[in-house]
Amino acid sequence: MRSALVVACSVVLAGCGGPGADAPRDASIEDFCAAKSWMVSEGMDRFLADGLPSDDELVVLVHDWGAELARVGTPDNMSADARQGFEKLVARLEDLEANDVESGDFNWEDGDWENEEEKSFARYVTNTCP
Repeated sequence: MRSALVVACSVVLAGCGGPGADAPRDASIEDFCAAKSWMVSEGMDRFLADGLPSDDELVVLVHDWGAELARVGTPDNMSADARQGFEKLVARLEDLEANDVESGDFNWEDGDWENEEEKSFARYVTNTCP
């Protein structure tokens, strides 16, 4: 279950007025794409040697990833819809709790990732980042 969260969070990229709303809007594409991939590289550095993280450790990693995304922000060529999808992702990452890991509530299979803003953000990431 824990490794599924790491994979789900890294692949998804992922609340208006939330922590992402104040994120810069002038990030370089290189910095943005690096922030998108931060969780995988940081997660490997933090946990690979010690095995799978606990639910609490994983939530800290996800919160740190959301903070990194918000710190870096988005490139100025991102559409308004994609930017709203980014802000929703950052808010969702910040709201994740340890019991969400156990229950699988992080999967976003309930249609929460089906709105135009989220799809627009996912398309932007897919078309922009290697």
